[in-house]
Parts: sequence; structure tokens; C-alpha cells
Amino acid sequence: MRMIDRRLEIATPATRGLAPSIFARLGKVAYRLARAWQSRRALNRLNELDDHQLLDMGLCRSDVREVRAASFFADAGLHLTITARERASRHLRKGRTD
Repeated sequence: MRMIDRRLEIATPATRGLAPSIFARLGKVAYRLARAWQSRRALNRLNELDDHQLLDMGLCRSDVREVRAASFFADAGLHLTITARERASRHLRKGRTD
């Protein structure tokens, strides 16, 4: 056995952490639920805007409908940000298509 093999054997048990407690797990679940609920509230407010206001943000009504149909825990903000940036880059390259 070489020295490097011994070093790996010694380092491996030290990298293992303690299992998270039940309270830590419940805290993470509660945090995810709160974030998902907050995201859905913001999505509902976006749905109340008219088409011109959405277009000013780089979104369409169909984008908002698409995200609303997704899973409750899906990251709506990320999806809408990517969609708006893609639409803006298309607008700069080719001109407005919608």
C-alpha cells in the first residue's frame, strides 16, 4: 500500500457529515413550500396585467399560462426570465416577431 492510498483512507471518513436532524429537514420543506407559494402569488399578479404591460417585460400571455400549468414547485421566475431574455435577444437580432 502506498502512502497516497493511506491518505485517502484517512480522509474518507472525515468527509462524512452528520445526517441532518428532523428539524432541519422540516425547515427545508417549510422553506420550499413558502417559496413556492410566494412564487405562485407573484405569478397570479402577472396574470392580472394586460398584454401591453407583459410585453414591456418581454413576456406574452401564453408564457404566463405555460408556467401556471407547470408543477407547483417549478421555478416560475427562472422560466419567465429565460423566456424574456430569449425574446429580447431575438428582437435585437431579427426584429420583433410577436
